Amino acid sequence: METPARLIVDLGRLDGGRTSHEEGLLDQALLELDDLEQLRPAGPLAYCLDAELLPGGELLVRGTLTLRCDCVCSRCGGDFAADFGVDDYCETFEVQGLETLDLTDSVRESIILALPSYPLCKEDCKGVCLRCGQDLNAGPCACGREGRESPWAALDALTPEA
Repeated sequence: METPARLIVDLGRLDGGRTSHEEGLLDQALLELDDLEQLRPAGPLAYCLDAELLPGGELLVRGTLTLRCDCVCSRCGGDFAADFGVDDYCETFEVQGLETLDLTDSVRESIILALPSYPLCKEDCKGVCLRCGQDLNAGPCACGREGRESPWAALDALTPEA
């Protein structure tokens, strides 16, 4: 599938209430996600969109967006790949007097909002031992941390007076 330079809708094809179906791949460079530390796009953004010209000069665009990313887990520091997406992309645009509409920036904003702030390799990731750095997903650490009393234990032992 060809990767377009930008995601442009030709409004001339929508005269008479027709719907335009746009499906393809958008170059990851257009997403400008190079400054993210824990996420890197691993390929182009896949889109499947339907555009409909509404009475009054508005364009309704609905569909799905999917982006594959190489990630670093926020808890354990492990590498993993995951798909992030928008299953319910829906935007309206004022198009009165326009011949084409560039959806690239709107799609970019939507996929950025769908990306997690703190990606996890799995929802129940246990992270690493703060003392010895052992990945707790692989098993318990041997540093003896479990045998030590928590510094908060004295406060936990306090009971509120009735």
